Amino acid sequence: MSVLVRPYQARDREAVNAVARAAFAQYSQDYEDWPSFIEGIGRMADLAKDADVLVAEQDGVIAGAVAHVGPGRPRAAFFPMAWSVIRMLVVDPQRRGQGAGRQLMAGSLHLAQAAGAPAVGLHTSPIMASALRMYEAIGFLRDQDLAPIRGVPYGRYVLAAPAFEAAHVILGARFSM
Repeated sequence: MSVLVRPYQARDREAVNAVARAAFAQYSQDYEDWPSFIEGIGRMADLAKDADVLVAEQDGVIAGAVAHVGPGRPRAAFFPMAWSVIRMLVVDPQRRGQGAGRQLMAGSLHLAQAAGAPAVGLHTSPIMASALRMYEAIGFLRDQDLAPIRGVPYGRYVLAAPAFEAAHVILGARFSM
């Protein structure tokens, strides 16, 4: 099954929000105040107001999504304004391991490169083990501990622009949108 990554469209809203909720469901016992947390996660499509959201399709079905926040756009204070930021890389649990996450990451790095970002940042938690393995495998380095989010520890990770090309090779993906 091939994965097609494309820009988010308004018609994708419900599918993107559903995939985000499904992707985070496995953490329901980890976060304090789970009901309000998952409610926020379930509004992932709202990120399209301030970010470039990409979706991954497999067989015409949305399998995943990610938000790329380009330099100068609104972001958490712990990310420099010059960086690109990757937010909420989510893949439907039924479709994991089929390349959607790698393709979404490649698309995000493509956008960061095109924007001239000196680095890409993201924040994640050790509980998100498979995502963290992918991030570290392509060269992201943990550079800062962050305050826990609803009781879950988080760290900031960064990939400098000179490492973007190597990351594309590791991901096995090249992009043109």
